[in-house]
Amino acid sequence: MNRGAGWIVLAVVLGACAPVDSKTARPETPWDQSAAEPTQSDPDRIAGFYDRLLRMKKYELGGELETVRRSFENDKSELDRLKLALLLSLPGTSFRDDNAALALLDPLTKDKDREGSTLRPLAIWLHSELLESRHSEDAAQQQAAKLKEEWRRSDDALQQQMAKLKEELRRSDDALQQQTARLKEEQRRAEALQQKLEAILDMEKKMIEREQNLPTKK
Repeated sequence: MNRGAGWIVLAVVLGACAPVDSKTARPETPWDQSAAEPTQSDPDRIAGFYDRLLRMKKYELGGELETVRRSFENDKSELDRLKLALLLSLPGTSFRDDNAALALLDPLTKDKDREGSTLRPLAIWLHSELLESRHSEDAAQQQAAKLKEEWRRSDDALQQQMAKLKEELRRSDDALQQQTARLKEEQRRAEALQQKLEAILDMEKKMIEREQNLPTKK
């Protein structure tokens, strides 16, 4: 079950705890007054508390957390314990701390002396939901780490391939430059030979012309 669906189930569970009879329904009164009513059960109080959380703005939740934390530190009651666990596990808050919430729920879920507590079923459900969420997050983190490692290996392989191609390109460029230098040298030699050949032909031509211009003997 994902985290969002889990909180929908929580709303249904807590809604089921609330009285449906018009004579026993909780009046629209401030939380501190409703909490003081002796006829109200702890599950009803948790339901009212959760309803109140849903109506709060994000900036109000921080103040509520401090209020509930101080109350729990003073009396260590099961009600305040579960309230604090609910707040600390509330999705979308900056103070969310599932580990702290699980630690708070442990006595309610594991102590045999608390088996008769009316809040124990809800504590067990919330404890199970938080563990499942932790396992899902751990699995997601492991998958993310695996993908990151695969990406790193792929990147390393790509870098190595690029380095190999770069080295091959450098060697090809060096070979091309050497070939170009050899061609230039051969061209230079060819031009030098051509110049020598032209010079020899020019000398021969001049010798022939000189012989032709010599006076003939009578």
